Amino acid sequence: MIKSLKYIAVIGALGIGSAVATLPAAAQLGLGVGVDTDVKVGVRTSAPPPERAHAHGHYTYDGYESDRWYTRNEVRRAHRYDARYNGYDCYESFQYGWENGERVRYDTTFCYDDHDRRYEPQGVRASVRIH
Repeated sequence: MIKSLKYIAVIGALGIGSAVATLPAAAQLGLGVGVDTDVKVGVRTSAPPPERAHAHGHYTYDGYESDRWYTRNEVRRAHRYDARYNGYDCYESFQYGWENGERVRYDTTFCYDDHDRRYEPQGVRASVRIH
């Protein structure tokens, strides 16, 4: 009888041990352990809001058409290096255009590189609103 009580105690201990070991798994699976497992998972993607659509036409200001670059002086190609802009034969230009729904004037400098390609150095463009 003592042997049978030992067996019953061992079997009971194993049963309780396995029940305790499966409680976290049961709680995760929501098997009636009393844990609320109502989890909603979703993926939402959204595009950035569209920029305000501005329908701007060309305009003329002071006799100059918009969206076209104009030089202040005649461009003379003398292959003269300008260390300030790190380019050759630099010259100033301006253009009228649109920025954030308002008319503006852009002022900048263009130069030529070693391969005679025109470029605009970084950080030289300025814009001014036109009223």
